[in-house]
Amino acid sequence: MNSFTFVISLLLKIIFIQPVFSESEYNKVENQLVPPSLVWHRAYSGSGEESHPHYVIQTNDLGFLMVGETGFVEERNARIFLVKTDKNGHLLWQKEFGKPGYNLGNCVLELRDGNYLVAGSINFNAALIKVDANSGKIIWTRTWNFGTEDAFESIIQSEDEDILATGYKDGLAEGTFLNWGKGILLKIDPDGQEKWKKDISAYTSSGYRIKKTAKNYLLLCHPRNEESLDHNLLKIEPNGKILWSKSLNTIYWGLDSLSNGISVLAGHTRKSTLSNNWDIELSSVNENGDLIWTRFFGQPRGYDGRWIHDEVWGVYATPDGGWLAVAGTGDETRRYEKKGHPTGPSGEWKIYLIKVDSNGKSEWEGLYGQKGMDWAGEDLCVTADGGILIANDCGAFGFTKIKKF
Repeated sequence: MNSFTFVISLLLKIIFIQPVFSESEYNKVENQLVPPSLVWHRAYSGSGEESHPHYVIQTNDLGFLMVGETGFVEERNARIFLVKTDKNGHLLWQKEFGKPGYNLGNCVLELRDGNYLVAGSINFNAALIKVDANSGKIIWTRTWNFGTEDAFESIIQSEDEDILATGYKDGLAEGTFLNWGKGILLKIDPDGQEKWKKDISAYTSSGYRIKKTAKNYLLLCHPRNEESLDHNLLKIEPNGKILWSKSLNTIYWGLDSLSNGISVLAGHTRKSTLSNNWDIELSSVNENGDLIWTRFFGQPRGYDGRWIHDEVWGVYATPDGGWLAVAGTGDETRRYEKKGHPTGPSGEWKIYLIKVDSNGKSEWEGLYGQKGMDWAGEDLCVTADGGILIANDCGAFGFTKIKKF
């Protein structure tokens, strides 16, 4: 990232940019619809040198809530960072939690009482933080010391108002991704008091995403350990009983489900024919966890696939029965630096947004970014006005709004 541009972005806090491509350039892609254009982009920084978002939701007031960290987890100077905006991305408030150290902001939930719940880790302990929706002020904080390093990765509120939380214990504290711990599942009352705890380490090193189905829950898991080839999806009753487990193709980072029980998982894989590097895999399963289809995507800029990483983190169901997936695309090694694409050289990361229909057929693919800067898609949600809000890692919390599609 250009250091001068980055400093300017920190001073301004809010960045307005134009989309990289014009619609006429996109129309050159055969048999693809024109992807929607960028509407606005805002960026907010915390007290750390950089800030990195992981998860975003649209709240009931039509604003947006994004969570991650400011500072560097690996360097033990991170704090949980939470940012709330209005529907146009204008800042309402921002808060930081935890003393600088090993702290993770992994997920956020809007509770039925209208306030927000943050899930992650504080000082190596799994943590839940309830905050006031209007101010971000802490209502209560609960932590769990399960072992060496513990974290909650995902939370959901059940029909009885309780909270289901999943994550891991005894991790390696290596960062914000795979920590090779032991999977856990908890049920907590609305005040954060534990009701029961389940050890799911026989299936997974970590529960990563949890989604509601008709009567039960789907739990997206990471492999049991580094030697395991099982990438499990679990179906769980509200009491924590595991109904079944299914092993699929790769390590997944995104999960979303439809009311009919159809789900899509998003991960990056080296098993595609597109390159010998990371490409995107979308896999759809039915309500029994049986595979319906798998599709691969990647290399949208045509650079040498041996060097380019296409890393997907979020997937979201669309009102038409299709799916959106968001990724970052770029060269992580800095050993291969080629030019030639309108979005910029290979070493600059860009948002890579993919729209597929219900059968996984590509409808359009879009690239978004600002020349001279790194932009990477981390998560997304479909907005009430029919557009898309992307959590964008641009060295700050990037709120990137895409036009109605």
